[in-house]
Amino acid sequence: MADPFGFISGALGVAGLFNNCVDCFEYIQLARRFGHDYERCQLRLDVAKNRLARWGSGVGINHDSRFQSEDPSDKSVKLTRALLEEVLLQFQHAYKISQRYEITAHNKDLVVFAPSELNPSTRKLHGRFNAIVKQRHDSTSLVKKTAWALYDKKNLEGVVGNIAMSINELEQVFPVEMACKQMIKMEIEEINDEPSLTAIKDAAENVDVPLAVAANEKLRLIWARNSTGNIQTEDKARVNVGNVITSAALELGFSIDDRTTNTAGHISAKGSSGVQVGNTYGGKSIWDD
Repeated sequence: MADPFGFISGALGVAGLFNNCVDCFEYIQLARRFGHDYERCQLRLDVAKNRLARWGSGVGINHDSRFQSEDPSDKSVKLTRALLEEVLLQFQHAYKISQRYEITAHNKDLVVFAPSELNPSTRKLHGRFNAIVKQRHDSTSLVKKTAWALYDKKNLEGVVGNIAMSINELEQVFPVEMACKQMIKMEIEEINDEPSLTAIKDAAENVDVPLAVAANEKLRLIWARNSTGNIQTEDKARVNVGNVITSAALELGFSIDDRTTNTAGHISAKGSSGVQVGNTYGGKSIWDD
């Protein structure tokens, strides 16, 4: 397979480098070796891509003449160029690790997931992130449009983590905090169900802290609708305060926009009893053996 990063970054302006960095995310596939981590790992890639695109949109990278030059004189723009080149190198490094793995791996270990295999809830989030990113960058990439795969979680976390650190530095060079706050608000504005917000919060951990915080704030509003007074339990009794979304509901992709309020006073549970203050969505609940 030809190296998809086999182009000369020096021939690109800073904006061109940025667009290529965003496009690089588009060609990454995840191998079936990710197993049950597939959904979360795909969303972590989506979150990192979205954060980079958000920053670029915030600074107006495709519309500001400072970022069009191949050899900028402004020191801040030069540093931006160097940081974007580091992002490309992270992709290239991960690609080479995958190439080495493919030399000795069995064919069954090279099979990749298709986006259609995401559960409906995650697939919807994946599509939403893609739609947002397309509005924030110009897809005129010089990267060869060749799909390639990541085969293990360690390699993926290395890519995502290092790119997140580069974005941290980009945000220090050209701060866009207020603009990003508004964009984050828009990104999750239409997401009001607990499973989707939880998935975003989890995927954004250590990758996009402001997005994780925003998702958590919306979750707290949901959780605050379920409350109790004092709780006392004895023996094997269990008490759950909050909504329960079962695996059956997640697999069917239910969109749960819960606006109900559930409250209870003093709770005393004994024996093997179970008390839930909140709603249950889909199939068997956590109380079923």
